[in-house]
Amino acid sequence: MEFIKETDEAIALWSEGDIEDAVFNSPEEYIYEFSEVMALISKHHFHSSDLPNENFSFIANSSLSGGAHPCSAPECRKKRLNQLASFSALYADEVYIQNPFENILLRGNQSIREFERQEILAGIQNYFYLRPLIEKGIIKYATVNVNFCEQHSSEIGKPIAESIGRKQEKLVQALDAYLKVKCKVTFDFSGGNKSKPFFEIAGPEDIIEHGTVYLHAYEPIPDVFTLFMKKEGPYILNPDEIEESRILDQIIGPIVNDLSTQEWHSALNGTSYLCDNKTHMKVASKINNKVYAANSDVFEKSLEHYLPAIYSKDPSAILDLRLSEEEAFAVYRDKLNKFMQESSSWGEVEVSKIFRDQLLPEINLIEKKVKDWKSNAREGIAQKLLFGTATASFGLYEGLLPANIGEIVTAIGGATAVAGTLMEYNKTLKEKQEARKNDFYFLWQVSQ
Repeated sequence: MEFIKETDEAIALWSEGDIEDAVFNSPEEYIYEFSEVMALISKHHFHSSDLPNENFSFIANSSLSGGAHPCSAPECRKKRLNQLASFSALYADEVYIQNPFENILLRGNQSIREFERQEILAGIQNYFYLRPLIEKGIIKYATVNVNFCEQHSSEIGKPIAESIGRKQEKLVQALDAYLKVKCKVTFDFSGGNKSKPFFEIAGPEDIIEHGTVYLHAYEPIPDVFTLFMKKEGPYILNPDEIEESRILDQIIGPIVNDLSTQEWHSALNGTSYLCDNKTHMKVASKINNKVYAANSDVFEKSLEHYLPAIYSKDPSAILDLRLSEEEAFAVYRDKLNKFMQESSSWGEVEVSKIFRDQLLPEINLIEKKVKDWKSNAREGIAQKLLFGTATASFGLYEGLLPANIGEIVTAIGGATAVAGTLMEYNKTLKEKQEARKNDFYFLWQVSQ
C-alpha cells in the first residue's frame, strides 16, 4: 500500500531512528514541515468513495480517533482505538479518523507548545497501532482542509461553513449555561510548585470524561492561569471568576470543534457520525438531525456481554475472514443494519436488546446444529468401525478368515473403512454448509 510505504518513509527520514527525540527536540519549523508532509500524504491517498453507503461509511469523533479530547491518558486512547478497531472490523466499510498532523498544520504561525508535541507523538503511535487496519483499507485519515474554486466556494463551501457557524454559536451558549451550573473549578499548583499551575474541573460525566478533567499549563503559561497565580492553592473559583476567566471554554471548545469537524466531513463526503458517548450522539442529532449516527461504545458493550468469543477476536483476523467470506459478511451486516434502522436509536438498551434477542439466539442455533451434525457423524463412523471389527473377530474365531487378515484389511478392508469414514466426513461437511443459510453465519465463523 503506497500510503503505508510513504508514511513509514516520512517518519523514518524525519526521526532518524529516534522518534521521541525528534518530536521533543526538533525546532518548530521542523515540526511544521513534518506535519505538513504527513497531512499531504493522507490528503493525496484518502478520498471518499464516489457513492459511499452512509450506513457503513463513518467519520469518527476525536475520542475514537485517538485524540486528546476528552481524555489524553494513554490507556484511554488505546481503549478507544480498540473500540474503533472492533466496530470497524465487524460493521464498517470505512472509518475516517481525525488527522492530528493536519490539526497542527492548521494552527498556522502559532507557537508549538509541549501539548502539540505530545499530540504529534501520540499521532505517530496511533498510526503504528492502527497500521494493520489502515493497510486493509478500513481505517482512513480525514481531510477537512479543502480548497474550493470561487464558484464552488460560494455554492458549497460558504453555505456549509455558515450553517456550521450558526450551530456552533447555539451549542456554545447551551453548553456554557449548563456547565456553569454543573461544574466546580479549582485552581492549584502541582506538588505545591508555583511554576506548575493547573485547573481541576469537576462536572457531569456525560460531558466531562471520568467526571473530572485536569488542565495543566505549558510554557508559555496562558493568561487564564496567570489570573490566579497569586492565589494560595487549592482555590475554588466563584461564578464570576469562572465567567471572567472563560476557563470552561477549555471544555466547550473541543466538543464544538469535534462536532463541527464531523459535520464538515459528513457534508462534503456523505459520511455518517461515529461517536462513543450518548450525549455526543444526542447533541449530534440535534445540530444535524438528517445525518445518521452510530455509537461504537454501546456496540462494544453489547458484543462483550453477549458474544464474548467474538469480542476477544483480533480485528485483523476478522478482516481476513471478511475477505474470504464476503457474501456471508454482507448478509450478516445487512441484517444487523436492518435491526439497527428499525430500532428507535443507537441507545444502550436498544442495541443490547438486538444482540440479546436477535443475534445471540441465532448464533446458539447454528452452534447446536453443528454439534448435532458432528455427533451424528461420529456415531455413523463408530458404527462402521465397530461392524468391521466385529466381523473380523468372528471370522477369526470360526476359522473362516485367514490368519493374515490384518494385512488383507490393510490392503483391502482398510481402504474400504477409510472410504466409508471419508464419506461420513464429507456428509458432515455438506451438513455444515447448511449453516450458511443462516443470516448470521459470518458471526458464528468469527466466534470459532
